[in-house]
Amino acid sequence: MQTGQVGQLYEYGQDKLEEKIVYRLDRDGHGLVIIEAGIAAREVESIAYGSVELGLYIDGPIIFLLFKFGTSSWNDAPYSWHTVPRDLRAYPVEVADADILKVTLVDAEDGLIRAVRKVALAPAFADALNAAITIQANGSFNGLSYAKHINSVYNQYTAEDMADLAAMHMVS
Repeated sequence: MQTGQVGQLYEYGQDKLEEKIVYRLDRDGHGLVIIEAGIAAREVESIAYGSVELGLYIDGPIIFLLFKFGTSSWNDAPYSWHTVPRDLRAYPVEVADADILKVTLVDAEDGLIRAVRKVALAPAFADALNAAITIQANGSFNGLSYAKHINSVYNQYTAEDMADLAAMHMVS
């Protein structure tokens, strides 16, 4: 997943972006991109330098990476290895930094990167996340079922609920 430097455009030539949160493992390792509008200075500071809490919640075929920076609320990013473009897919064992999460905060209003951070994953957390991804990658996938399952989870749980149910947590 692409990263960059603070102050650079996240996507070349794109100065307006859709708000979204994306987590994925690809050839570049674990990446979390948060694209949102109206980013406050406090949020930039929290993501760049604040405490980090991560959670791992698995519901059927979906891995949810849960996260909160500083005093923010829990957020989530659903993941499936099968939704990563084929030419970027990698198994955790093929990735050099499978114990690092690269976080990028992007302003949706101007497309500029506001914060970049590398979070060292606790060994037990990295092992659990990488094992879950490997199991998922070796399983079958149905895109329609995946989409329906995500909607079902979001109809039942908030990110806070998923954090309470998470099989694994870490604080950094």
